Amino acid sequence: MSFLLTVHFIAALIWVGGMFFTHFVLRPSAEFLSLPDKINLWSRVLRRFLAMIWLSIVLLPVSGYWMVFSYLGGWDDLGLHVYIMQVVGWIMIVIFVYVYLGPYKEMKIRVKEELFPEAGMFMLKIRRLVGVNLLLGIVNVVTAVTGRYLF
Repeated sequence: MSFLLTVHFIAALIWVGGMFFTHFVLRPSAEFLSLPDKINLWSRVLRRFLAMIWLSIVLLPVSGYWMVFSYLGGWDDLGLHVYIMQVVGWIMIVIFVYVYLGPYKEMKIRVKEELFPEAGMFMLKIRRLVGVNLLLGIVNVVTAVTGRYLF
């Protein structure tokens, strides 16, 4: 189980930590760039980061459900915190898939056409949704760490 827990933890760390970094470090640092430079930077960053998130959204449910059914005896004896993590995690995955197939896809088209103000509008939507997912991710991390003591 320690291997699965490690995989689960690292996948969550990459996703939540990456959102924290982009939201609170990279975004404010890029504000001083010209609009084309800022949009091109974000396009490159998101291409790499979102690929890592796809891996995380595969590893998190696989490792989580594997632990539940192989080591924790199924759903019967789990604490409320595990159910909370599962629901919040699936909401995060749905938001991510929407971002990827919606605003991110549209942003990439505008970047390719060098329509930077329009690409910026889609970036704003992505930023807001990443903010929501970051809050949900923090809830999940806190629930994972403290849940069995609180619920």
